[in-house]
Amino acid sequence: MVALLQRFEPADRDKIILKSKIYIVEKGDTVYKEGDPAHHLYFIESGEVRIFKNISDDKEITIFIRRKQDAFGETGVFTGTKYTNTAKATKRCKLYVLQKEDIESLIKQNGKIGLEFTKWLTEELEISKAKIRDYLAFGTEGAIASIFIRYSNMYGVISSEGISITEPIKLKDVSKHIGVSRETVSRIVNKWKENGIVTNINKQYVIQDIDYLTQLLACETCAVKNCVL
Repeated sequence: MVALLQRFEPADRDKIILKSKIYIVEKGDTVYKEGDPAHHLYFIESGEVRIFKNISDDKEITIFIRRKQDAFGETGVFTGTKYTNTAKATKRCKLYVLQKEDIESLIKQNGKIGLEFTKWLTEELEISKAKIRDYLAFGTEGAIASIFIRYSNMYGVISSEGISITEPIKLKDVSKHIGVSRETVSRIVNKWKENGIVTNINKQYVIQDIDYLTQLLACETCAVKNCVL
């Protein structure tokens, strides 16, 4: 999926940046919490931000991972007065911060900017619907398979052994995506390793039998193109 800032023409991108303030966020810092007033939309010049919800005192579920050139904060800015999730930096970030009133003004004045926002939001909605399908309809193993498939779509490289994932996969992060314990994820991934479906050296995974994972999720019946995290 094309990141939001990359969708704009250079002149329109410059208009957004000109109206923005630069905000540096260190790894581990919270940008905003669920329930905070939604006054800003954030664009990522560099770094990575995890968007999540707390579903109990000790459990979180990841909604999105947003990266370079993408945006976040839209669920508060465009849908109400408060943010409906929490945003935390997973890497050091340089952010462009735009006031809610300024982004609304830009959209009103420039139809191209408004159109690209609409396309981006629609694609994000399709991704969210596909995640719900995968996480709820195919059990825990299917949900974990969905995360591995999405990693392969984003970071997969074909190799002699299968599909090598160039980004490290942390089982704790997988558990946060789908709201189950790390132990549950580990048990299922170990079963896959025993059956030759995946292999790994530390956090570097290779999917050896992608067909097994796609069959778990009936991927052939899903029309969503942007199957990413």
